[in-house]
Amino acid sequence: MARDTRGPMPPQTADLRRVSLNPSHWRQGRLILAGEAVATGVLGVVGLVGVLVRPQHDGWWVLGVPLTPALSVVMLGIAALAAVSSMHRRTARVFTLGMGAAAVALMIICSVAAVHHVPGPMGFTAPAILLWTILFCWSIASAMWILPDEIEGPAWISKRRTRHRTDSAMSSGGRVDSPDS
Repeated sequence: MARDTRGPMPPQTADLRRVSLNPSHWRQGRLILAGEAVATGVLGVVGLVGVLVRPQHDGWWVLGVPLTPALSVVMLGIAALAAVSSMHRRTARVFTLGMGAAAVALMIICSVAAVHHVPGPMGFTAPAILLWTILFCWSIASAMWILPDEIEGPAWISKRRTRHRTDSAMSSGGRVDSPDS
């Protein structure tokens, strides 16, 4: 339950209920996460196949990024987490924000490693900076898409009046939308 709806409602707002501003965002967010799962999964599988085909050369290079075994396993892990998070909204919230933080950290680490010409087991080269930048931007964009109510705030609408209350207001000559007047 949201922090602003915990506890008893004040009397002047008792007839309000919280609604999502964008209920279709979760359905669309699931597609965004599924796309991330597919893209990173394909990249991870291509990297592992490249390692199996060329074991002496540490795998294939795709657009200047060396798909090392460690990077390929990390990409498959990201794909698995994105696939799982596309099934549960709370998991998606944690995954998108966590992935954004991890991707920006790896982008910085990759930049420092590329400047020193030490790619390491994750293949941190100058073109790999772009890979982590894309993953960072994708994660932040998907987080902003999945979390519209947390960013914009919820909408509040009046609860429907019960049939009994409406009938009694009509029979007494009162207005339906304001039975207290």
